[in-house]
Amino acid sequence: MKWIILVRIPLLIIFFMGSNKAFSQNFINDTSRETASFQEAVNLYHQFLSPETGLYDGSEYPYSIFYPVTINEGHPFFESKDFVTGAVFYNNILYKNVPLLYDIIQDELLINDPSMIYILRLNNERIGWFTVWGQTFIRLTADNATNPQFQTGFYNLLYNGKTSLYKRVSKIIKENSASAQGINKYVVELNTYFIKKDNQYYEVKNKKSLIAILNNKKKEIIQFIKKNKLNLRKNKNDALIKIVPFYDGIYQ
Repeated sequence: MKWIILVRIPLLIIFFMGSNKAFSQNFINDTSRETASFQEAVNLYHQFLSPETGLYDGSEYPYSIFYPVTINEGHPFFESKDFVTGAVFYNNILYKNVPLLYDIIQDELLINDPSMIYILRLNNERIGWFTVWGQTFIRLTADNATNPQFQTGFYNLLYNGKTSLYKRVSKIIKENSASAQGINKYVVELNTYFIKKDNQYYEVKNKKSLIAILNNKKKEIIQFIKKNKLNLRKNKNDALIKIVPFYDGIYQ
């Protein structure tokens, strides 16, 4: 009966909100803890709320205001300018199989409205993390008093352990007048890497700064880099993905 369903919805929401908060803390590290009974409750919750007003509470995305001129080369989005299916942890609720688009320049996560007419930008402060193109982005909050080089925003989680590795993906629009048609506007991607150690974030600029951050295992790190022929100057991303887990394994 309909009134029975309406009674069950608040009870389901209470269960879901309490359980999902704990679940979300471990989701990135260990999805095996997601039990069949819990997932059934999550699915039922989303089914009752479809279309889910809790997710579609953002404002309209003004692309023409952000980018009033034509970009000749590149685009402001992560990987592609097309929506791709991902997941987002929003307002302490996990939403799966959601078409997402990440505007790197504005640092905003976009979704389509339920009617597929408008593009909405989610409230950044309500986003815990999201996954798109197989990559996980976590919203980190800066402490400018102790980390002046670290800014609040979304960071690509490359490795999560006792010591963690993050990449801040940034894009900027540049221009030149080399084109026969006039000014040419193009997008340049810039990546900055941070290591979280003992609850502090340290920027990895080069090999020297990396060794300074992991200085308690300096000898072992230098040997590991040399043995595996890692080059931070040519491929910082791949080198750090190998070095940080190695450090975590020997750091006691």
